[in-house]
Amino acid sequence: MLKQLILITAIISLTGIFAFSQDQTATIKKEKMEQTKDSKSCCSTENSNNNIQIKQSSNVSDPEIWNKVCPVTGEELDSDARTVEYKGKTIGLCCKKCVKKFEKEPEKYMKNLNKDGSEFIGS
Repeated sequence: MLKQLILITAIISLTGIFAFSQDQTATIKKEKMEQTKDSKSCCSTENSNNNIQIKQSSNVSDPEIWNKVCPVTGEELDSDARTVEYKGKTIGLCCKKCVKKFEKEPEKYMKNLNKDGSEFIGS
């Protein structure tokens, strides 16, 4: 009888532990999804390079954007283009990831564009 009581107690305890771990896993997954969602929907204006300013462009055909293609990927810019000010020029970038890359090494990525910014000539 004592063995059965110990066995039943052990089974109930293990079931509780298993249920708790499943709940924790679900909570962690939910938190990660929310963090990912937030990072994709928010464009940070903080940057490490003082001569770069980030802003969201309302229209790619806006005459203030100097280039026609992203200097990081070479993709044509569309209405979602983000822009940064760099050495007096407004540079368009296709996405937030490209903004971060451009901030770290602007000279490297500027070399990917031709003289008037209309073509991607980098690799």
